[in-house]
Amino acid sequence: MYYINKKPVIIIDGTLYLYRSYFTFQYFKNDQENPYGAIYGILKTIKNILVKYYNSKKIIIIFDSSKKTFRNKIFTEYKKNRPKMPNSLYIQIKPLFYILKEIGIKTLSIPGIEADDIIGSFAHKIEKSGEQVLIVSCDKDMIQLVTNNISILNTSNNEIITPSKIQKTYGINPLEFIDLLALMGDKSDNIPGVPKIGIKTALFLLQKFSNIQNIYNNIEKIQLLSLRNAKNIYTQLKKYKDTALLSYKLAKIKLDIPIYINSNDIFLKKICFEKLSNMIEKYNIKQNKHL
Repeated sequence: MYYINKKPVIIIDGTLYLYRSYFTFQYFKNDQENPYGAIYGILKTIKNILVKYYNSKKIIIIFDSSKKTFRNKIFTEYKKNRPKMPNSLYIQIKPLFYILKEIGIKTLSIPGIEADDIIGSFAHKIEKSGEQVLIVSCDKDMIQLVTNNISILNTSNNEIITPSKIQKTYGINPLEFIDLLALMGDKSDNIPGVPKIGIKTALFLLQKFSNIQNIYNNIEKIQLLSLRNAKNIYTQLKKYKDTALLSYKLAKIKLDIPIYINSNDIFLKKICFEKLSNMIEKYNIKQNKHL
């Protein structure tokens, strides 16, 4: 397993783990039949990160807000296939944020800004200050953020994603992952991409031309490549050029969102276990059974 040399600043993709926790532990209910699976899952994630993986003292959880973002303005279909938040999850949000605040875990969300963009901008800011960053996420969109000082912990398989890992797996560098998503699309976010271009074709083109702009600068060469259905791929690329460029804008995580906190502001002095126990008792979380 790859280990980071220094204690990193840990950024948790809160929205992703909120939903993962909700669906994984959706049958967890207290004596009043109120669900608490999302609360439990987030607390368990934090515990695993701090105890089992990294003894870091700087940690923040970043969440989406309910407001629409610039992506919705430039493409009204963006994330349109996402269902509305279930009420049984919604009622856990306020208690969750209260518990996190009480035990000393910092959270951040910005109205109208997607969590991915906050994560990217904060990670970029921390990296420039000379510290290492560990992003905790299973979202493939985050791969584009990876640098020599920004890594990703995929908790699904406990894998640390680094530039060399990405190069070995995909044959491209982290930034080119934006181009990959722009070409092949992303169903989870409803990013259209270029129809009939799958991951194998997209990777072949990027390994040949490096990025989407170079692909279009050399578009006439596409039909001459030793690639199955090269002429059809050429036709699709020409026909859907605007869609591909739009998809690039949708897939690219912003790094310039103003973040008015630094790593010292998220320093975890000490988790207040007494308060945590009080919160567990208050919300009737069955800690003996699940924690």
